[in-house]
Amino acid sequence: MRYGFGGVELDTDTYELRSGGRIVYVERQVFDVLAFLAANRERVVTKEELLDAVWGDRFVSESALTTRIKQARAAVGDDGQAQRVIKTVYGRGYRLVAPPGGPHEAERPDAVLDPIPPTHYVRNDGASIAYQSFGEGPDLVLIEGFTTNVEVQWEHPAIARFLRRLGSFSRVAVLDKRGTGLSERLGPGEAPALEQRADDVRAVMDAAGMDQAAVFGSSEGGSLAVLLAAAHPERVSRLVLHGTWARHPWRDQPDRPEFRFVERRWGQGRVFAGLAETMARTASGTRFFGRFERQAATPGTARRLAELMSVIDVTGVLGSIRVPTLVIHRSDDSYAGLEHARELVAGIPGARLVELPGRDHFLFSGDTEPILAAVKDFVVGASVGGAAPERFLATVLHAEVVASDAVPDDVVSAARRCVEAHRGRLVEGTGAGLIATFDGPGRGVRAACDLRNALAPLGVEIRAGVHTAEVERRGANIAGTGVQVAGRLARAAEPGSIWVSRTVTDLVAGCGLAFAPRGEHHLEGLAQPWALYEVAV
Repeated sequence: MRYGFGGVELDTDTYELRSGGRIVYVERQVFDVLAFLAANRERVVTKEELLDAVWGDRFVSESALTTRIKQARAAVGDDGQAQRVIKTVYGRGYRLVAPPGGPHEAERPDAVLDPIPPTHYVRNDGASIAYQSFGEGPDLVLIEGFTTNVEVQWEHPAIARFLRRLGSFSRVAVLDKRGTGLSERLGPGEAPALEQRADDVRAVMDAAGMDQAAVFGSSEGGSLAVLLAAAHPERVSRLVLHGTWARHPWRDQPDRPEFRFVERRWGQGRVFAGLAETMARTASGTRFFGRFERQAATPGTARRLAELMSVIDVTGVLGSIRVPTLVIHRSDDSYAGLEHARELVAGIPGARLVELPGRDHFLFSGDTEPILAAVKDFVVGASVGGAAPERFLATVLHAEVVASDAVPDDVVSAARRCVEAHRGRLVEGTGAGLIATFDGPGRGVRAACDLRNALAPLGVEIRAGVHTAEVERRGANIAGTGVQVAGRLARAAEPGSIWVSRTVTDLVAGCGLAFAPRGEHHLEGLAQPWALYEVAV
């Protein structure tokens, strides 16, 4: 990234300070001070922030910072009396006040070199979601992994370079997922459901004016990208998956020592250093990761999110993806082996695998040019449009009234209220059955529970089944295997109970819903036995 101010140019890609066509040699910490001030030129930077950004966990006195400020001023032709470039705000900190402009540009406000995109907010489901939009070309939504901070990440030249290259051939929207970075933080014990985060991404797309976009999911962001492509094909033109999985490598291992490590070592840079070996080889890289972790989440939230991502399994929805899909994976990925990429390609119809050399799991670390080249070639191709909306992933709720051959009108009215309260759509059924669809399994399960509770005072008992699968829209009705399985689950369930498939439990894992195993059952018309679960309330 390049910054121009006071007649000099600061290039964080080449680590050079230039003035009048020549390189001005400065100590590393002086360069870091200038870079941090330039990246935050719109505000006063406190001494504590500078100490944290430049020295990280090392303890140094304020006199060390004062010395570096003095040296930085000398390097750009300023001094403590004039303060034309770096102003001391007494009792507060420092601010870069020189008008923007490089050595060959006029000193005018619009001469900023490579400005950082502004951060915006969109409100969704009671939470504020932070996002940025930049670049030109086909629309693309970038969903990064684990924890993020859309502003702090621009401070590292490798990340900034990657994002700018991405924006050179596409119009990018990038966000902090709910619970991380500048977005709404999580309350104690709170864990965001996958479907809720998918809604957040769609809200960002709406705010950025993206009716449809390529979705680029990396690492933990991959499962979210998969759900979006399967459940909302009208919003996704293409799908790119990098370094991700359908079933997490730590699935069914709740006592992994890594969870404790994340919480104990969070904020020191050691968590991300294990995912980005190339970037962490230098002391400055590790210091950056320490700051990045602290600004991305709290230790408790980081652990909670690590545990959450390890239990989600989207294997059951891969076959519902109908958009062109590119899977990119490094052959020696230190976190997720290549077998995970192969499983994705085997499960997604028509998916293509690009295998690249390297060990770095973190999207921005290591040799990223092959990744960018593959994404550009895939995204900038001919427009294909989204998958036909007649076929889409949905959660189907089938409820039957016990000991009745028909559904009374008051039951239909109560069902419609419960379904619509969870953003579902009631499909008029036949006989004693009611069918509804939802865009997330958690909403379908909670709607079934609410319906059971709402009908109890009326003396009406139901049994229900919930399943997530691809369905077909046929006018006002729906059809397909997803509808059939939900009906079979309802008939297998005991009166007053709600039974769900393994697909449902995999997608809502870690989000507060409890299930009791009910063993394997042979469902009418289906060859293989199904593992079934009862909603435990």
